[in-house]
Amino acid sequence: MKKATTYLGILFLGTVLTSFSSTPDCKTNCEPLPIDTINYIEPTEEVALDFDTKAYLPDGFDAYKGMDADISKVVFIEKEEEMDLGFNTAFYLPIDFDAYKGMELNLEDVVFIEDEEAIELDFNVQNYLPENFNAYSR
Repeated sequence: MKKATTYLGILFLGTVLTSFSSTPDCKTNCEPLPIDTINYIEPTEEVALDFDTKAYLPDGFDAYKGMDADISKVVFIEKEEEMDLGFNTAFYLPIDFDAYKGMELNLEDVVFIEDEEAIELDFNVQNYLPENFNAYSR
């Protein structure tokens, strides 16, 4: 058994060493590529439609409307800086203090408010209002 293990070890070692000593299949020397051999693809020409597209667009249509960015309208949110009080606040809190205690959501505690139904009057209210009545006038 000892001889078989030795022979298998030598065979394995020989296989590994011969695989590293062989030459690679890929070329390591690169030749410069002549520019004449590169095929240049011409850009496609603009598609010509046989009708006027303006007839199918709304009046005053501008495809670029709203595309210009106005930096003055951009709202910047400033990152709040972390406040350093200069001392550890944990020393001034009760033992086992948990700021998130009681934050769990219990669906049984949620009060659902149903939408009220629209009231339909069975008569014309205009008959009971003064002439030229406007509820929105001052």
